[in-house]
Amino acid sequence: MSYKPNSKLSVPIVISILLHLILIIILGYRAIQDDNANYGSINGQSIDAIMVDPSVMTEQYQRQLQAQTSQQKADKQKQQQLENQAKELQEKQLAEQQRLKDLEKERLKIAEQQKQQEAEKAAAEKAAAEKAAAEKAAAEKAAADKAAAEKAAAEKAAAEKAAADKAAAEKAAAEKSAAEKAAAEKAAAEKAAAEKAAAEKAAAQKAAAEKAAAEKAAAEKAAAEKAAAEKAAAEKAAAEKAAAEKAAAEKAAAEKAAAEKAAAQKAAAEKAKQAKNDKALNDLLGGLTSSGAPSTSNAQGATASRKGVSDGELDKYKSLVQNAISNKFINPPNVYSGQHCVLQIQIAPDGLLLNVISKGGDDALCREALAATKLAVIPRPANNLYNEVKNMTLEFQPK
Repeated sequence: MSYKPNSKLSVPIVISILLHLILIIILGYRAIQDDNANYGSINGQSIDAIMVDPSVMTEQYQRQLQAQTSQQKADKQKQQQLENQAKELQEKQLAEQQRLKDLEKERLKIAEQQKQQEAEKAAAEKAAAEKAAAEKAAAEKAAADKAAAEKAAAEKAAAEKAAADKAAAEKAAAEKSAAEKAAAEKAAAEKAAAEKAAAEKAAAQKAAAEKAAAEKAAAEKAAAEKAAAEKAAAEKAAAEKAAAEKAAAEKAAAEKAAAEKAAAQKAAAEKAKQAKNDKALNDLLGGLTSSGAPSTSNAQGATASRKGVSDGELDKYKSLVQNAISNKFINPPNVYSGQHCVLQIQIAPDGLLLNVISKGGDDALCREALAATKLAVIPRPANNLYNEVKNMTLEFQPK
C-alpha cells in the first residue's frame, strides 16, 4: 500500500505564507508613507505591527515538511511490516494446510492398510476355517471307518471266543468228571489213612499233654516263687530310691531357694548401684542421657556396622552370656538332662538385661532358665559388637 503527499496540508501553509508576505509588504509600505507624510506632525498616527521573520516561517515550513516525510516513512515501514506479517501468516496457513493434507493422506493410507490387513485376516480365517472343516470331516470319516473295522473285528473275536469257550467247557466238563472220580477214590483212601493216623496221634498227644501239664505246673510254681521274691526286692529298692530322691530334691530346693535369695539380693544391689551411677551420669551431662539410653560412645558402638566383627567374637561373647546364666541355674542331678530352651535376650550397651523371653523348648527348663537369666550378671559387650548382640538368641542347655 502506497501513500501520496498530503496536498491538503501543504496548500494552507503556502496560502498562509503568501498572506503573511502580502501583509508584511502592505505594512511596510504604509509605514514608509506615514513616516514621510506625518513626520513631526501633531496629528500623526502610531500603528502597532508584528514583524514576521521570513526565515522563521521558512524554517517552520521545512520542519513541517520533515515531519510529514518522517510520518510517511514511518507509515510506509508500518505498512511494509504489516504486509510482511500478512505474508508470513499466509505462508504458515499454506504450510498448515499442506501438513493437514499430508496427515489426511497418511490417515487414508493407514486406513487402506488396515482395510487390506482386515481383508487378508478375513481371508486367512476363512481358509483356516475351511481347512479345519476339511480336517474335521476327514477325522470323522477316519473315526467312522475305524469304528466299523473295530466293530467287525469285535464281532469276529466274539464268535471265535464263543466257539473256543464252548470247546473249553466241553473239555473242562470231561476233565472235571474224571478228576472228581479220581479225587473220590483218593479221598476215600486218604480218609482211612487219616483216621488211623489221627487215632495214633491222639494217643501220643494225650500222653505228651499229661507230661507237659505236670512240667508246666512245676515251672509255674517255681516262677511264682521267684517273681514274688523279685517283686519284694524291687519294692524295697524303689522305696529306698524314692526316699533318696525326695531327700535330694528337698536339699536341692533348699539350696536353690537360698541361691535365688542371694542372687536377688545381689541383683537388687547391682541395680541400685547402676541407678546411682546413671543418676550421677545424668547430673554430669545435664540430663542428656538416661538409664535407658546409651552414652555417646556406646551409641556410636551401637550404630556401628558389623564391619570387622568375626563369628569367633560373636560365639565367644554368647559363650560368656551362657556361662553367666549357667552360674545362676540350679540343675538337680539328671532332672533336665537332654533338654534345651531357646532364649531371646535384649540387653543395653552396658550389658544390663532389658528383656528375656523363651522362643521354644521344654517348658520346665525354660521357666528355670528365664529365672536364672534375670539373676545373671551379663558381661558388657564391645562397642563394635553391640549391634550384633543387643537382640541375641541363645539355645540354653544345662551343664
